[in-house]
Amino acid sequence: MIQTALTEALGIAHPICSAGMARVAQAELVVAVSNAGGMGCLGSAGFMPDTLRDQIETIKRGTDKPFAANLLLPDALTTEDEQQWAPVRELWDSLDDQERTKLSGIEALLTPGAVADQVQIVLDAAPTAVVLTFATPDWFIRECKERGIQVFALVGSVGKAREASAAGVDFIVAQGTEAGGHTGYVSTMTLVPAVIDEVDQPVLAAGGIADGRGLAAALALGAAGAWVGTRFIASPEAFGHSAFKQRVLDGTFKDTTITHSYSGKRMRAFANKWTSEWEASGAQTSGFPGQYAVAGPRVETGYQDGDLDFGMMPAGQTIQLVHESAPAGHIVEQMAAQAEAILRRIAPRD
Repeated sequence: MIQTALTEALGIAHPICSAGMARVAQAELVVAVSNAGGMGCLGSAGFMPDTLRDQIETIKRGTDKPFAANLLLPDALTTEDEQQWAPVRELWDSLDDQERTKLSGIEALLTPGAVADQVQIVLDAAPTAVVLTFATPDWFIRECKERGIQVFALVGSVGKAREASAAGVDFIVAQGTEAGGHTGYVSTMTLVPAVIDEVDQPVLAAGGIADGRGLAAALALGAAGAWVGTRFIASPEAFGHSAFKQRVLDGTFKDTTITHSYSGKRMRAFANKWTSEWEASGAQTSGFPGQYAVAGPRVETGYQDGDLDFGMMPAGQTIQLVHESAPAGHIVEQMAAQAEAILRRIAPRD
């Protein structure tokens, strides 16, 4: 088995974590990855508080192995300033009941106070780790450390890695632009070693990793493990319409694009009529998270209805490497075994 700072700190068998993909990474996927010896991560951000609590309870019933929860804690979501929330609520209130029902998967990001409730639920549940995206607030890190919760920070630049390191996180996930979902500008191959050179914490590699070759490469760069998203979309445990999953299996490099049209932030997703029409229109976004309300039901029709023309379907460039659906546990075990074989083959002999 491959032992790294990640496996030793968390007590897991393989240095593989499934990404906290909002909507895709629900309890079933988390349990499967953790039970296979990796660390599953719950995509907590979109859940309203009661549903989030139910998801965590389901995970704890399904596994006694380490797991993580992903939270988004930028000021835009944690502020209690009513004036800052007003534009978002106006957009939400302009939707009809059917549209709001369709958007239930991201309602927490459009509801004042919901993220604060998410935070308390996660802290009370005390998962093995919390993964932070967009921001690493000192107050939250202190709360985690008091409870013995490891803190990971997902970053897309050296500057953000420095900030996370200074804030006192335990692990840094350096995510290259190849990754699906919200992503940056720099490739994984250059970002990971650059971040390792700048911080003291162990670093995980994210973006462009779909098999044991990617894991072995990440370890060769000096990473302590891999953070894997898109590969797990093509598993029965992942949440999502079969058409979305099939598109991952059929996809090639040219099928994804970077768009701000769904969330207001830079996102790699499948290109479709919505992303191209938005780009052609020259429209300005309402920023994060208000753009979710502008995009409306399109945010969920990809996951729920398999709407390939207008639905939001985040996916990374590893779609070129994913050709078959497989149980999430099998993906973990196969990735680890392949990486071990590669590392043995290239290891120097006496």
